[in-house]
Amino acid sequence: MKKQTVAFFLIMTSFLSFSKAQVGGNQIYRDKNNNDYSALKNLPDFNNTNSYFANDSTLVVSVKVLMNKTADQYKLTLGLNEEAATPKIAIENINRRINGFIKTISSMGIKNDDIFVDFISQTKIYDYDINKDTQVTIQKMDGFETKKNIIITVNKHSMIEKLISEASDFQIYDIIKVDYINNDIDKIQEDLLKEAYAVFDKKKENYFGLFKKEIIGKPTASSGFTYIFPKNQYQNYTALESASVTYGYDSRYVKKEERKSKTFYYDGTDYTGFDKVINNSDPEVGIQYIMNLNVKYDLKKNKEK
Repeated sequence: MKKQTVAFFLIMTSFLSFSKAQVGGNQIYRDKNNNDYSALKNLPDFNNTNSYFANDSTLVVSVKVLMNKTADQYKLTLGLNEEAATPKIAIENINRRINGFIKTISSMGIKNDDIFVDFISQTKIYDYDINKDTQVTIQKMDGFETKKNIIITVNKHSMIEKLISEASDFQIYDIIKVDYINNDIDKIQEDLLKEAYAVFDKKKENYFGLFKKEIIGKPTASSGFTYIFPKNQYQNYTALESASVTYGYDSRYVKKEERKSKTFYYDGTDYTGFDKVINNSDPEVGIQYIMNLNVKYDLKKNKEK
């Protein structure tokens, strides 16, 4: 079977199916009940996930390749709100803060086309009047609240912290999220398919070199392509060792706990089971892309003696 024919099958099926020594560290305190957002759970369901599956008439060669890729762009979403006696005053005040912030970051090279202000909500605010004589509490309207989000796209990760710092001068403190973006998913998928095929080609040659089987007809191929964003790959833990106190039957004592800091850290897809990992030494957090490839051959059965 010519390589070009197999490659054609792989490319067609891929685009149809788009979709060392260690130190434990304090991560060992991680809550083991946390959801595991392993990328392997997001892959299409393949019948054959081992490197090879073979019997006297069939061979399936499976390949899994993972690529770590830094983002081309970052989309930062900041949130702010403004309370006032009337909707008009609330909108005027929140716009004054937003316009001041946009004017400031324009000097940092942020263009108007890279900024979008999203009107989120305008709601009434309620409070209570308490009559101390009658002990009656009456609810009343106490003004209006306007909420807006500012969405900013930048090309450098270092710009995110600078924008957050400037936003604080305008009482903008809510960092809602940061989205990671790669601009050419089709090119990434194509490159990853080529990497998977290169691994597959070696596996196929090794198998047929060892077992001298004869192929019948043309092979069939199936593949899956997926990617995982950093927001789904953070874990948390609280590292502490604490004593316990028993008061017996004396309930006069109150136990006051100290505040314990919770740590979050990036925990990307486990490399176990992958045939190849690309950019595995790059420390920068990015997007993880996965290609899973299966090629099935029909084999001529051995003659019974």
